Amino acid sequence: MWCAAGLVLVLSWAPAAQDVPKTEFQKLEALAASYPEERRAISNPVPRTPGALVVDRGPVMTLEQARSLADQAAGFLTRLRAIDTSQLTHEQWLLYGIAEAQARIDADNSPEFFWLQSVVTPYLSPLRTLTTTFAAAPLATAAQRDAYIAALNQLPATMKAYEVRLEQQTEHGVALPAEELRLVTAFIRSFAAPPPKSPFSVTTARLSVVTTQEQAEQAEVAAFQKRVDDVVAAQVNPAVERLAAYIDGPYRKRTVKLVGLSQYPNGPAYYRYLIRMHTGLDLTPQQIHDRGLAEVTRINAALDGLRAEAGFSGSLEDFKTFLRTDRRFYPTRSEELGERMMAAIRIIEPKMLQFFSMMPKAPYGVRRLAPELEPSMTYGFYSLPDAREPMGLYHFNGLNPETRSLTMVTAIVFHELLPGHHYQMTRLAENAALTGARKTARYTAYTEGWGEYASDVAWEMGAYPDVYAKAGRLGMDLFTSSRLVVDTGMNALGWSRERAMQFMKDNTFESDAQIDTETLRYSTDMPGQALAYKLGALAIRDARERVVKAQGAAFDIRKFHDYLLDAGPIPLGMFEQHFGCWLDGERHKK
Repeated sequence: MWCAAGLVLVLSWAPAAQDVPKTEFQKLEALAASYPEERRAISNPVPRTPGALVVDRGPVMTLEQARSLADQAAGFLTRLRAIDTSQLTHEQWLLYGIAEAQARIDADNSPEFFWLQSVVTPYLSPLRTLTTTFAAAPLATAAQRDAYIAALNQLPATMKAYEVRLEQQTEHGVALPAEELRLVTAFIRSFAAPPPKSPFSVTTARLSVVTTQEQAEQAEVAAFQKRVDDVVAAQVNPAVERLAAYIDGPYRKRTVKLVGLSQYPNGPAYYRYLIRMHTGLDLTPQQIHDRGLAEVTRINAALDGLRAEAGFSGSLEDFKTFLRTDRRFYPTRSEELGERMMAAIRIIEPKMLQFFSMMPKAPYGVRRLAPELEPSMTYGFYSLPDAREPMGLYHFNGLNPETRSLTMVTAIVFHELLPGHHYQMTRLAENAALTGARKTARYTAYTEGWGEYASDVAWEMGAYPDVYAKAGRLGMDLFTSSRLVVDTGMNALGWSRERAMQFMKDNTFESDAQIDTETLRYSTDMPGQALAYKLGALAIRDARERVVKAQGAAFDIRKFHDYLLDAGPIPLGMFEQHFGCWLDGERHKK
């Protein structure tokens, strides 16, 4: 593999004649394209019925399938590593690296980890998307409406499959902590609201598409809503309640008092695997823990400096309490949250081209979350532009504005829009040089790492309007950094949940309610996932420092950002070679 400073990807080539051997890059592209299809044939061998509504069938993956998937990935790696990477350009090697990283994660997903994988916790359970499938189902024709009813009738079997898997897990020494059950049972029972408030009920508005059709069909449509509600009341809700009652009854007797993966058979090895999966880095829990402690110490010192700058005479702890509780930092109107965000965007817009070589073509803005989503989401989310909505939007939660601090909204909007996710993701979408996995791969550590890095770069750009907005950024940084400490602490280093909660109370701006649910998320629901945010930002910062050290006064921040973003999503484990290649190319120019 040789390094090229440019970023030109070979997209296509003339078909080779039968007697002409394929190039190494052609072999690579063929392999990379075949990989997801091979895995789909193992994980979902049952063909879909045309016109059927495909819904979650529960945790139907078997241990034998898990073994087959790991074996398939190992075989793929053998074939992939037969490619002569010395014949690939750097750009072509990036595709190789993405394919290798994904297959290595899949091959390392040992069947020994099969029983450790969560199936009913709120963040990770496939049930999270259960209602989405029904909400998006087309209902314009009689066949489509029949498919909807048929899918509803499958849900009792789905719920039973989850119960069976939970019972199997307990037989293999794996059960959830008792504290997690209050979240799990509430999550499960959220699917069992009585009609017409059920998430599976169909509103009249959804059926308006058929109002111009034949009168006989209109009569059938009117009856359809009753058919749906009858199935929900007679089949779906009782099945949901049976699953919840099992979890709250017989299963509760099998729960454990402690939290964290280290208490389970193969738990320590599984946590090491999750670190690699979520971050792309081969780090030990202790290494991550120590980095987190160092970051928390550094940020607290910076926050203490802001305390002095603000003229606050109390201690650092007093200053944190002041920022958490003083009413000046809380809005009286929901709209004020969005207004404050867009005011920050107006500050950073004229500064963008000093740090970035281009602006995204797609417009951007903020919008309040849909009312039905606000009660279940802590913050909000970013949505990419599409044909239906051409603007990239950060959807903010405006529920109970008097409880939502204004100190962090500036850092949040820099993370979500400019120069964060909107800039990152629309630039990727607008990059015609990338195709296939180079464009579609998604790595939490890359994506969220960029968002966190972007909030820091905004500080360098002079975009934070006052000392309290800067304090809000440090509060966000303390939150993501503390995750490195408590995630590893609870899952690998013997920390109790109480110790983790106290650490977060001492070092973050988060409320007691948020700390309660967050520590369960790290220790039980999604161990390792929360490490990706800060480790991603640190990897970008470390790469930048390496380039600055090598280039000195010649360093151009815009070129650094171009080189990182134009490569598309790559695992953090590829950063060292990727940036090393750039530095080699720059040296050869001299």
